[in-house]
Amino acid sequence: MFFVLFGTSSFGQSMDICPVDNNPRLTMEEGAWLNKNIKPDSFSFDGKYVGFVELTSGGYWGIGKWTFPLTKKTFFRMGLNDRLYQLYILTAEEKKQTNGLDAVLVVASRKIKGKMRRLKRAAAIEFARNGFPQIPADAGVNNGPLLNKANADFFNELYKYDNYFTSPFDFSGKKVAIFQQNYSDRPIKVEQRSISEYLDRVKKQLDESGFCHTEFTYLLTDQQKKESGGYDVIILYRDKMGVPLDLLIKKLSTAGI
Repeated sequence: MFFVLFGTSSFGQSMDICPVDNNPRLTMEEGAWLNKNIKPDSFSFDGKYVGFVELTSGGYWGIGKWTFPLTKKTFFRMGLNDRLYQLYILTAEEKKQTNGLDAVLVVASRKIKGKMRRLKRAAAIEFARNGFPQIPADAGVNNGPLLNKANADFFNELYKYDNYFTSPFDFSGKKVAIFQQNYSDRPIKVEQRSISEYLDRVKKQLDESGFCHTEFTYLLTDQQKKESGGYDVIILYRDKMGVPLDLLIKKLSTAGI
């Protein structure tokens, strides 16, 4: 079951909370703020996963409308003053479609009230996706190539939302190498990176965009594992040209890590 809530925000509203990340899983403070300011019937934001979307005028002379995903931090920075909102409580099928969101909150300027009323449910939900991995607090503490539980959970979460593989893959107990191709150097260098360095890269993307993309990822064959020194997976930071897998395997075998 679901309902749609439509309203305007005409109250004096102060943004007394400031989210520390774009995790769609609301904190107690964020949930309480939304419960107070939106007041949804028979629905509580507490502990829910929520996607945020903005509706704007679009096309020639403002005819038509566009929807854009908002990060959670952007939504709370904008607030609801002088804005319309529409809340969609998702069905089980829609939750699956959006990677586990419980609800989608659409906001728009009061000037386009008619467009908000005409917004189709499917169009509102289309750009709402959960792409935020739930990263264990102790991920990246251990930089050993043989993944401990925290690091394996981190990679499993990361690839759950942006799956590079054609079939299910579990990082538990796997040995992983990470490389970065640096175009700023001449000649171009390929350097190995630690898990903690890669984790910082992922967190930066999540802070900026609310989601992150997986990199070029190679699952090694039995022969390649032997040649590389027992590695199961090689991850290469995204680049324009790519690097031959044989070169990466050779660097691992030479390093003897």
